[in-house]
Amino acid sequence: MKAKSKILQSEAVIEPVRSLHETVFTVFDVETTGLSAVNNRMTEIGIVKVRGGEIIDEYETLMNPGEFIPPYITQMTGITNEMVHKKPSFDELAPKILDFIGNNNTDTTILGGHNVRFDYGFLNESLLRAGYNKLDHPSLCTARLARRLSRSLPSKSLDSLKRHFGIYTKRKHRAIDDARATAQILSIFIEQLVNDLEFETVEDVIGFQFRKIYDNSKTSQRFKKLKIDLKEVPQKPGIYFMFNKNDEIIYIGKAKSLKERLGSYFYHNTSHSTKVKKLVRFVHRVEWETTGSELSALLAESRMIKSHKPRFNSAIKSYRKFPFIKIDVNRAFPKVHKVYEILPDGAKYYGPFASSFTVNNLIERINRLYKLRKCDDINLRPVKNHSTCMYFEIGQCGAPCNFTTTAPEYHREVKRVDKFLLSDSEEGAVRFLEREMEIAASEMNFEHASHLRDNINDLKKVMLNIELTNSIVELQNYIIKCKNTNDENSYEIFLMVNGKAAKTFTIDEESKS
Repeated sequence: MKAKSKILQSEAVIEPVRSLHETVFTVFDVETTGLSAVNNRMTEIGIVKVRGGEIIDEYETLMNPGEFIPPYITQMTGITNEMVHKKPSFDELAPKILDFIGNNNTDTTILGGHNVRFDYGFLNESLLRAGYNKLDHPSLCTARLARRLSRSLPSKSLDSLKRHFGIYTKRKHRAIDDARATAQILSIFIEQLVNDLEFETVEDVIGFQFRKIYDNSKTSQRFKKLKIDLKEVPQKPGIYFMFNKNDEIIYIGKAKSLKERLGSYFYHNTSHSTKVKKLVRFVHRVEWETTGSELSALLAESRMIKSHKPRFNSAIKSYRKFPFIKIDVNRAFPKVHKVYEILPDGAKYYGPFASSFTVNNLIERINRLYKLRKCDDINLRPVKNHSTCMYFEIGQCGAPCNFTTTAPEYHREVKRVDKFLLSDSEEGAVRFLEREMEIAASEMNFEHASHLRDNINDLKKVMLNIELTNSIVELQNYIIKCKNTNDENSYEIFLMVNGKAAKTFTIDEESKS
């Protein structure tokens, strides 16, 4: 498909930058005695630090506001005057809060929150009254991001987003619970920006939250100049090539749907990252090739990039790792946790998942349903008089730390978790999520039901691949079979040797056996 366009400026080399998945975001929430940052005071603050979808540190404290908490605030938050009466004031807590957040306004701290101006305003007014300077860290607001990324949701409130994404918190309107939920929502939005819109820098995300929300249904003038009719682009997997005015390939990409992917570049949209906007300005014409499956598109893209070395690929592509659930069954008391690579260590791996949120969602449910430990000890050494933790008290841990649960009993619980992840029976995760989806649909909460459906589809794909995933750790030679999207009666067969695609075959339905 060929077309002409005017090149607006000379082509410049773009330097790669740090991945968003490596950035630490400091997400916080405050509870207050009222709505005015000047006239009212804080009663509680909760702060969490999140990186790559994982909460890595947190801080929470109640504080004495120095004024009466109105009954309607107590009814909403559950924070009473008695609870804060003997707590330290903000002035006493300020050094610890600043140390946790980072008091250097020139450092790389990014503050996040839901309607973050409210929380930021209270924090800065409190700092001024305590004799400190205001913080001037850049901030990210999940409410602003929701208005741009979840436009179909009728409400962008924190409770609405929690329901939509299936995020569970024990309490409403408590600082640390809301901060944790906001951190999860922020991680989901960042994942969308990285995966769907190829964002890579913090600056791009911060700028995105302030962009005007446009109607993206109209055909862009850019598409018209390239003389591409979107109706001609197939709704099939494949790879696409972008050429500059000198007929050089400047970018190669893959797509699950060529129509949707190419349309996302050239339709009027403010969602693009700075680097993608630069790429689009240099595009003179576009070509594409369909493939039989997403996997063959991925392999073809990799092969073509190595062959042609387009300069915009190295500038834009952020090859992130996909998450797995890991249970180190070789240990006496293994934990369930998220990892981004598989190792030949004898552990059980479940994945790869398309979304970190699906993994976080499943681990959160496992932690609620099964009595495996959540403590940080890598090699737990039980001691008879070891004190129990909060999770034991609420029935979410069997306390192997003091022999309340023996190693054989603990491993029987691990087997139940394995069955939960892999079984399609009534006890399995798929049916568990399907029941949640059915409840959401019956309550007319179709957005949340749709999100649960995506989680279910992600998990089903993992269940199909789990034997392959665990064998890959020990064996680098295997065969992958994919349905051919160009011909429903045939399959693509990939022969993998030493972890690389050695050969691809297409076979029809009759000869597949």
